[in-house]
Amino acid sequence: MKYVQEKVVRNPESRLVPRMALSASMGFAAYWTYLYFSQTRHIFSPALKHHEVLTHHAHEFTELRLQVAPGIELEGWVRMPAGMGGAGSKAPCAIYFGGRSEDVRWLLNEAQGFKNLPLVFFNYRGYGNSKGTPMEKNLVADARAIYKWVAEQPWCDRNQISVIGRSLGTGVAMQLAASTPVHKLVLFTPYDSLISIAKKKVPLAPVSLLLRSKFKSNECAANVRNPTFVLLAENDEVVPHDSSLRLMQHFAVKPLVATVKGTDHVSLPHDTDAQGLVSHFLTT
Repeated sequence: MKYVQEKVVRNPESRLVPRMALSASMGFAAYWTYLYFSQTRHIFSPALKHHEVLTHHAHEFTELRLQVAPGIELEGWVRMPAGMGGAGSKAPCAIYFGGRSEDVRWLLNEAQGFKNLPLVFFNYRGYGNSKGTPMEKNLVADARAIYKWVAEQPWCDRNQISVIGRSLGTGVAMQLAASTPVHKLVLFTPYDSLISIAKKKVPLAPVSLLLRSKFKSNECAANVRNPTFVLLAENDEVVPHDSSLRLMQHFAVKPLVATVKGTDHVSLPHDTDAQGLVSHFLTT
């Protein structure tokens, strides 16, 4: 009996598909690894150019240095409006926390809209001349140290310390307000969490697992019981309005909200009308 050996014909695509899947998996893994190790640079992006200080405003400011950890010193300033801060007098005051690319030195020239209000602001670790590396846990710890320092100053009414946060800084301000007896809270373009913002930027990455700094403001909101004022830009391409609105749904006390016409994400805090609204809210 004669046997006929059949020749097996293999489909070349049967080997191509697993190779493509492996290549894709390796590509995603490499991309996620890049995101994980570069996230500090993407989340915190200090401005490289310092603002020049206008001499006719310089008399209102005192430069500060605050040691927040061994070898870590932050640079900051306090703006004391004319006629305030005299011996024996105490006044309501506010602490400002900036955005992801912000050197808060700009307030040395553009804080005039915050009328009749001592204003304290520090650059984050790694920003301006402040030392250290920015991370969520560091910034929040530093915020508590700044609040404690302000409360100890002879010109400050410790029962009326308010907090202002801008963009990234709203996540810092929210955590401080949720755990500290803050008088009032102001949020410029806040977000519900950095996770939700990142998911829109990098939809193919497991950002909830990759992010070390998550700034879950939505989880803090229920513990924020002081009066809160939220300012939104008319045109914001950085923090979508729906992210801000989702955050506001979590507050124990409904925030006051204003959308400032003619502003975008960058220009909003610089707008004199917006500053005037904040000043009125904090001093009445």
